[in-house]
Amino acid sequence: MVDTKLSNNQKASSNIASVAPPSVSGEVCKDVILIDGRWYSTKGLASIHPGGDLMVLACNGQDGTTVYNSYHRRAFPHDRYTQYLVPEKLVDPDVRSKIEPNHQDFSLYWRVAKEVEPIVAATKGFAPNIYFVKVLMILLLAFGLDFIYPLFDRRPLWLTAVLGWSFGLIGLNIQHDANHGAVSRNPLINRILGLTQDYIGGSSLMWIVHHNTIHHVHCNDVERDGDLIVPTLRLCEKTEWQMPHVMQQMYFVLLEMAFGPVHVVRTVIDIWSDGSRREHAFAEFRKTSRVLSFVYPLRFAILFLHCTSWWDVVTQMCVMNAVGGGYLAFFFLLSHNFVGVKKDGIDTTKDCFVRNQAETSSNVGYEVLCQFNGGLNYQIEHHLFPRIHHSYYPKIAPIVRKMLEAEKIQYIHFPTIWANFYSCFSHLGDLGKKPTATAAAASTAGKLKKD
Repeated sequence: MVDTKLSNNQKASSNIASVAPPSVSGEVCKDVILIDGRWYSTKGLASIHPGGDLMVLACNGQDGTTVYNSYHRRAFPHDRYTQYLVPEKLVDPDVRSKIEPNHQDFSLYWRVAKEVEPIVAATKGFAPNIYFVKVLMILLLAFGLDFIYPLFDRRPLWLTAVLGWSFGLIGLNIQHDANHGAVSRNPLINRILGLTQDYIGGSSLMWIVHHNTIHHVHCNDVERDGDLIVPTLRLCEKTEWQMPHVMQQMYFVLLEMAFGPVHVVRTVIDIWSDGSRREHAFAEFRKTSRVLSFVYPLRFAILFLHCTSWWDVVTQMCVMNAVGGGYLAFFFLLSHNFVGVKKDGIDTTKDCFVRNQAETSSNVGYEVLCQFNGGLNYQIEHHLFPRIHHSYYPKIAPIVRKMLEAEKIQYIHFPTIWANFYSCFSHLGDLGKKPTATAAAASTAGKLKKD
């Protein structure tokens, strides 16, 4: 969203045509963002955003209050951007009817942010210089095993497994921070490193839309968070129970190993489709994503040079994706599915923002795991401050925990991966049990209401 400081990036973006604000032109506006109950022109805000236009465009057609507040750790400066206000009567009725206003209480959040700010002041919350050494090491490992090694010799499967792990490291340590805008205040650096998501088989564009503006805004909200919809897994009570769910705690790890290839296929479908009502606003970025989608199949051609058969190629790709995708999915599933997690009953359009985010996530491990997992073992801090670089999470966690517990807000931190895994195992086992008649009726009623 829009920062309060002015910079050269506040000039018209290369991706946005210069247009008169709707309040001046009198035209009906379809591209709008709702912030604190006020309507703004998406293109207007995007054209002057110091952090680049992509994040603003990703919020097109929705309430952007939560995104702005959590990314900037301050309230939106309405008085500075009155020229981009859109009178409600000029907002397209169809668009207006589909946007859910956000009425969450951010008063506690401002207090927590104020206490955290001195800790991150040295870099304004962005990455310290030493972080780029880690970036270089991970990318050299991945690129060397992915393209250079196969050009000279057949890659053994154990090295392919290491390659898959390096993809997981890229997903957790590089693209994640970059696509949250947490690496640098320079949007070009964030964009370049964010494209590593496309390199490992995903799409930085689709990731920003689905992860930043949906999952982070509506974490574990059963009505709104698409991450709760996983084939063959019952992650909340409103998901209709099926017989295989009885064993879901036993097979969920194997299912996560299929996350890689499934994600690649879904990504290709997303970026080559026509896009949704919100996504037409960044058509130029979609063109880039479509070109980059050819990077993934390029691996097949390189592998074919040294593999003995197509079956050998398929085996290599399966191992790579099983390790990489499994590593990524494993920690995400554990952090949002555990005994005591709040899901049913959470409404991320109202109540306390801090409570909604903290009680739907958990932490695991400490600083060493943070270096491997890009700070995503500190999910509570990450969901509260997605634009603070992960290297700060171990430092701000004690402050966040103390303040939340003082407010009687649940804060769960597992000391070990095993403890987190066991809690997730138990949680999935409970959800996998066949519901009683009363619970099944309630689940059906909830599903019908949603439909």
